[in-house]
Amino acid sequence: MGHTILVTNDDGVEAPGLLAMVQGLHDEGYNIIVCAPDGQRSASSMHLTLHKKIKLRKRDDLLSSFQILENGATLEIFDVSGYPADCVLLALEGGLPDGLPLPSLCVSGINHGPNLSVDILHSGTVGGARQAGTCGLPSIATSIDSYTPENFEVAVKSTLLLINSVCKFLPEVPVNIGRTTGSKSKIHGVNSHENLRKSFVNGDIFLNLNVPIDWGGDYVSSHLGARWYRGALDIVEDNGSEWVIQLGAASIHDEPIIYGDSFCIKSGNASVTTLGTWPQGHPLSISDEFLKSTISPTGLPKWINQD
Repeated sequence: MGHTILVTNDDGVEAPGLLAMVQGLHDEGYNIIVCAPDGQRSASSMHLTLHKKIKLRKRDDLLSSFQILENGATLEIFDVSGYPADCVLLALEGGLPDGLPLPSLCVSGINHGPNLSVDILHSGTVGGARQAGTCGLPSIATSIDSYTPENFEVAVKSTLLLINSVCKFLPEVPVNIGRTTGSKSKIHGVNSHENLRKSFVNGDIFLNLNVPIDWGGDYVSSHLGARWYRGALDIVEDNGSEWVIQLGAASIHDEPIIYGDSFCIKSGNASVTTLGTWPQGHPLSISDEFLKSTISPTGLPKWINQD
């Protein structure tokens, strides 16, 4: 059967980054289910549509956007009148038509613009990946360090290498969808690498990849850096009793913290950060000790490539 990849994003189902990622996955022979918002939903985090109905549409019209190979791999495309987290829930909780396989892995992106440091709190791209993790599905968020990239070639290549690496040990049929055993599924491995790998399979950690536009092929296994947005709003109209305000930073300051994700990007490396799906204090949260063990100055996290 082969691995099936669930693809979502927050830039919309017709965004060039998502289309490029889907083409790359198809070329690699992966079965693909796209379930993405019907339009722009950036900075939506894990927003859920709870107070109105959601529309799901099959988008066979988009199949002509791809060079379909005769490799037997399937490609199904749907859009949703909601947010990335909605899309993932629909895909994993029975919202899609019958007969589709359960995905082996969720890939959220490729996002237009990076998701570094504090960005992960707001990003719909990261929110979609985290939602997959809460449902028990392994996941990767992927972004390119440009808001107006000319193409996504380096980001597709970097993401595919990461996907191929994790699929070497991921089961084709997910083992923890629905989390039927609740917190009893917590992993207690004999070492940090085993613990982390099994936690990824269970969805208790996920990966956040950021790729520079001038990527030369090197990865750094990073931690979250310190990024500060200065001048976060602009008052564009003021009549004394009513104001019109535009959000958006006038400048961004990245502290040069070694192995921080933003520092890695500025050094021309693809940053791979292992993130906990659950907040601190949750029964399934991953320890700081294990997360620190993922940091490496070269290459993918060692728990991915362990023998």
